[in-house]
Amino acid sequence: MTRHEQRRTAREDAMTTTSALGRRGLMLGTGSLLATGLLAACASEPEVPPAPPTGKELAEPTPVQTAEQLSEIIPAISAAVTEADKAKDVKKLAPRVVGSAADFRKSAYAMIKKAKEWADELHVPGETIIVPMTSVDSEFPRVAVVLVEDAAKDGVPYFMALQQADARSPYTTWGWAQQAVGVEMPMVANELVGADPVGPDTEGLLMTPKEAMALYAKVLTDGDSADPDDLLAENPFQTTAHANIQAERKALNAGVEWDEAATIRETYEVKEEELLGLRTDDGGALVLGTLTSRRKVTIKDGATMRYEEDNAYTKVIGKKEFTSEYIRNYGTHVALHIPSKDAGGAIQPIGATQTVLKVSGK
Repeated sequence: MTRHEQRRTAREDAMTTTSALGRRGLMLGTGSLLATGLLAACASEPEVPPAPPTGKELAEPTPVQTAEQLSEIIPAISAAVTEADKAKDVKKLAPRVVGSAADFRKSAYAMIKKAKEWADELHVPGETIIVPMTSVDSEFPRVAVVLVEDAAKDGVPYFMALQQADARSPYTTWGWAQQAVGVEMPMVANELVGADPVGPDTEGLLMTPKEAMALYAKVLTDGDSADPDDLLAENPFQTTAHANIQAERKALNAGVEWDEAATIRETYEVKEEELLGLRTDDGGALVLGTLTSRRKVTIKDGATMRYEEDNAYTKVIGKKEFTSEYIRNYGTHVALHIPSKDAGGAIQPIGATQTVLKVSGK
């Protein structure tokens, strides 16, 4: 019999900690130096492309979103999230917040109704843009990636995915990934220039975005053995997630042989319909995507997993003792930098935001 007496807070177990991701980051863009606290300086910004004569096309592509347009979109998204969180009503996210971001919020609100402390774990993007990254492709769906401030004071910024389905539809977001600090960030084109969009099967990269996301999910599931060629760089989210699992595994089997009382395994999957990105200055790509995962504790016959006191998890489940299984489901938005095939190097995860979606046990 094992007694699980750890009193984890929701933040310790449910998401990458601030200390792991760091507090603040620096992102470089061609012609711009942007710090998260202040707009520090600008160097050799490119000139705005001249307006074309009436009836003729520009010789060079120009961004389809302007910083001015994005400055209206981001506050609208932040306001929608804030209003929905206050009312715990997912309908208030529409029409700006869609897809997994809306689905994750719906699940989070259900958790909060049973244990109000989960409200402290909601990730809320602010209305201030730090770095806008715009597309030069006029085809639909159009995409953009924007680094935005956290709504919380001194919070860590988020890479936000933006997409416009057609000319009559508003820009929407299906997710935002919290910037990892202590990790080298890619250089991106100034918003006056714009960048080419990349899709799931874009070539010319170390791996296609679809393959890179699949590799990340595999490594998060199986560890470094799933990446024998070392194509994925170390990153705070992976390090913290694996450390949490091993710490829990040790606690579950305290006083007995390894895994004699219980085993624990988390399996990640890619949400393939949510993936977008833009080319970076080095010929690589900054890509955002969505992962879901299921962390299952399997309790061996004759053993019992028991919490001495109620916590954020047991309040949701409605019990503190388990003799068969204990399961947590998560949704995670991630950001990766994929280098070009010519440049080589490794795929670098540069952001992650994780949300607890469901807990159960018996």
